[in-house]
Amino acid sequence: MAKIDRMEVSVHRVPLPQPVEAFAAGLMVNFDMVMVRLRDTDGVEGLGYSVCHEGQGPAIGQIAGGSMRPFVEGADADLIEAIWHKLYREHHYAGRGAPVSFALAAIDVALWDLKGRKLGEPLWRLMGGFSAEVRAYAGNIDLNFPKTKLLEGASASVEAGFRSVKMRLGRPSLAEDLDRAHAMRAHLPDEIEMMADANEAWRVDQCVRAMHGLKDLGMVWLEEPIAPDDLAGQVHLRSLGLIPLALGENLHTVAEFTTLFAAGAVDMPQPDLTTCGGYTPWLKVARLAEANNLPVMSHGAHELHIHCMGACPNAAYLEWHAFDLGRYMEQPLTVSEGFATAPERPGHGITFDMDALGSMAV
Repeated sequence: MAKIDRMEVSVHRVPLPQPVEAFAAGLMVNFDMVMVRLRDTDGVEGLGYSVCHEGQGPAIGQIAGGSMRPFVEGADADLIEAIWHKLYREHHYAGRGAPVSFALAAIDVALWDLKGRKLGEPLWRLMGGFSAEVRAYAGNIDLNFPKTKLLEGASASVEAGFRSVKMRLGRPSLAEDLDRAHAMRAHLPDEIEMMADANEAWRVDQCVRAMHGLKDLGMVWLEEPIAPDDLAGQVHLRSLGLIPLALGENLHTVAEFTTLFAAGAVDMPQPDLTTCGGYTPWLKVARLAEANNLPVMSHGAHELHIHCMGACPNAAYLEWHAFDLGRYMEQPLTVSEGFATAPERPGHGITFDMDALGSMAV
């Protein structure tokens, strides 16, 4: 029985290739990455990470490397579920969800990676194994781009191999949003799917007007148009039957998704393993969605999500996020003809250029 004998936590501030904006987050120039590295008594190592907005990484790293460390070091490396539940219970009162979930996610991913490396299996197979190929969409964050640059970015996504493209909404006026959305649909080839993300930009009444203005564009979904806590508003919007609703990136627990599904508030659930505590709860949400005859999508961290998506029969779309770490990886994920393919390398298969990331350490 191998035990965890070392846990290391580091925080890195990663520059974005260009500043990007979303309504709820504002203008983003950098993002933070919290990395956890584990080693067991057999000498096998595992690596996990979470990504978050700039300035938030140090606090999350302190939770992982501080109050969580004693429950990880010395634990049986194979008992991922037991470690996850211990960490969750011990931190429940001070932080059910939120920063605790981000810290827990980095540890949980490292545990899964260690297990995959020890067994010589890629995680998507170890988690169940359904299909290595997962449809991917370009999750462009482009609210600050002028219309010309917005359309150029969409063309670049298509040229890069995507067959599904998302844009941001939430400009100062609805007229401007509608103009940009109609311009995007006219610009994209007919066979390219289009989605939109409003990042909580509207009240319910504003969203109703927006949905009527967007309904003829054939969008696959409208994502987070209102506050994520407004369950009644989400139920109302979905009941209109105008555009499918995508929700979930701001939910932190399996219980929150249970409530979302029971209320009939979502068409396209979109859990994020970095916000809900790692692979362990993400897979439970995906199975819960399957039981409710719903698809499952991912949000962010596509190099990690490709594995849990590849394990699920109800996997719909992998988001290719702007918080992209591929340029620091030896073998980054790629897209071809609209699909990303999960690697066959053991664990999650990611090897970072630690010299490059080390220069960004906070």
